[in-house]
Parts: sequence; structure tokens; C-alpha cells
Amino acid sequence: MTNLAKLIEEFNFNVWNHTEDDFQMSFDDRRHLTADEIVLLKNVTDLITDPLKDSESLKFLQTQFIQDDGKSLALILQICGLTRNKILQDLKAMVGSNRTGLSLSSYKNLYTNNLTWSLAGAYLIKKMRTVLLAGDEGEITNRVFQALNQATWPGYIRQERAKRSGHEAEGRMATILSNLQIAFEPTEKADNPMCKDAQINEVSFDLVVPSASNPLLCIKSTVHTANIGQYGESKDHLEIDEARRMIDSFNHTPKPKLVAFIDGVGFESNRAGLMGVLSKSDEFVQFKSIWKLVVMSANVIGKKCELDLDVTHNFYDSFFETYKTTIIRTDLKADITATIAGEALVKVI
Repeated sequence: MTNLAKLIEEFNFNVWNHTEDDFQMSFDDRRHLTADEIVLLKNVTDLITDPLKDSESLKFLQTQFIQDDGKSLALILQICGLTRNKILQDLKAMVGSNRTGLSLSSYKNLYTNNLTWSLAGAYLIKKMRTVLLAGDEGEITNRVFQALNQATWPGYIRQERAKRSGHEAEGRMATILSNLQIAFEPTEKADNPMCKDAQINEVSFDLVVPSASNPLLCIKSTVHTANIGQYGESKDHLEIDEARRMIDSFNHTPKPKLVAFIDGVGFESNRAGLMGVLSKSDEFVQFKSIWKLVVMSANVIGKKCELDLDVTHNFYDSFFETYKTTIIRTDLKADITATIAGEALVKVI
């Protein structure tokens, strides 16, 4: 078996089950609508039933949105199967380049600018009628509103989920390193995973150990929980290739190691991106094997790492051969200074 084939086998063995991940699951369940929100939706439904009341509906909605700073607008957008960005893009398409006097930079501008609201309000009422007045005439029950709330939430939160999921790996790595008092940059990643990356010779890295001025580990992260498509493949491969070329030409002793955090079933759709990342990086880690980053970090800063690994596999034989400073233990569960890192408990000494 070739080295790349072994790496792919390890990747497949440890691939992240995002469906059971607490962070990912936090996006799936929408809180129940409050009594006030249900009253709002009922009032809106009653108003839009009669097209002759459209001017009244527009005034009511605008006043409501201003009073609660757009919270009810966000709810109505969700219930209608829209997002905060979708309505903006649709309105821009409707007016084309003729946007004089309109404010389409944020969904909150839709109701604060009267000219914009005349356009956005009519659009919104049309969308609400499609959803709230669908089917036979009759009263919509609270249960229907709650069902709509749950059914439309995954689509409404999709962009936010994708954005935050892409940074979740960075946050977890930063938190673990911080807990173990291993220096890294940007230090802000432990509190804000979406902060700016570290820069070395104009190449971005999600994390650098111990610092950008003395880089020993340069980490690039990419996680895909859905089909990444050709663009995603190419982007992942190109970014890791750029990092590889920069490090190879970097005048620094010792030469930094390029580490890839790569995970997710999205890489099943096409293996080119996966193979590109694995072949260009010196080491790779996943959510389950994030402990490998601790081992490497301890090694490059001259410390030892104690490791209580719940799942052992011969995938890691060559890894432990390379990082001989690792001490395997089975009693770290009783050590309050140990930190959970994927499938292992780790301690740096």
C-alpha cells in the first residue's frame, strides 16, 4: 500500500460524523415560537388575506420591524423560506442598476428606508401569501406555525451554519492548545474562531505554533460536510499547494511543518481535493485525531506529551515513530489537568 493510500485509509477510518456532533446539532433544532411570535404571525395572516388591506399590512409590518429592530422580519423571512441575504439579492435583481434612493446593503435597511420598503414590502407580502394562505381557507393553528418554524429553520440557518462550521475546527484546535498552555497565533481564535488568520509571507494560516515570527507548525483547516463540488476541490488543493511552495522556499530554521486539518464526508464526492491536501501536507489531523496536533506541538517546542488514547490503530505507528517524545498512558482520566482532544486525553509536561 502506498503512503498516500495509507493516509486516505486513515482519513476514511476517522471521518467526522457531523450528525452526532454537539456543535452541528445545535443548528438543527429551532427553539419554539413564543406566544408573541405566534400572535404576530396570526395578525399578519389575517391582514394579508384581504388584498384591499395591503397598505394597512405594509404600515403594520414596517412599524413592527422598527419597534423590534428587525427580529420579526427575520422570523417572517424564515417562515417564508427566505434568508436575510436572499431577499436582498432578489430585490437587486428586480431593480437592476436603477437603485437611486434604495438601500439594499442590509435586510434592516428594508424597512427603515421608505422607498426601499415600498418595494420590499410588496415582495414580502407576495411571499407570505404563498406560504401562509396556501391550501384551503381556514384558521392556521399554533401547531402549524410551530411546524413551519421547524421546517424552515435549516434552510434559513444554512449560510450561517456553513460559515461557522468552516471555522469550528480552528476554534477547537485553538481551545485545546490554549488549555494546554501551548503558544499559538492568532491567540484570539480560542474565543473568536472567525478572526483573521496568521500571515506568513502573504500566505494565510488558520493557526501557527508557536508564532508567526517563529513558525514551527503551520496549520491549514478545511472541513466539508456536504458535496464540495469541483470548485471546493480545486480551492482546497490550490491553497495547500500555495502553502507548500511557500514553506519549501522559506528561509527559516528549522523548516516549519505544514499540517492540514481535513475532515468531513464532503470529500467523498471527489477525491482529488483530498488527495491533493494529503499529499502536500507533512501531517494531517481530524476531529477524532486532533490529539495528533498536541503531540506535534509539544514536540516542536521541546516538551513531552502524555497521551491516553481510547482507540488505537496501526495507522499511527509511523506517527509515534516520528514523535518519540509521546508517552502512552491509560490513567489520565483521573488527572484533572488532562484535556480532551478528539478520542484521546492529553497532557503536556
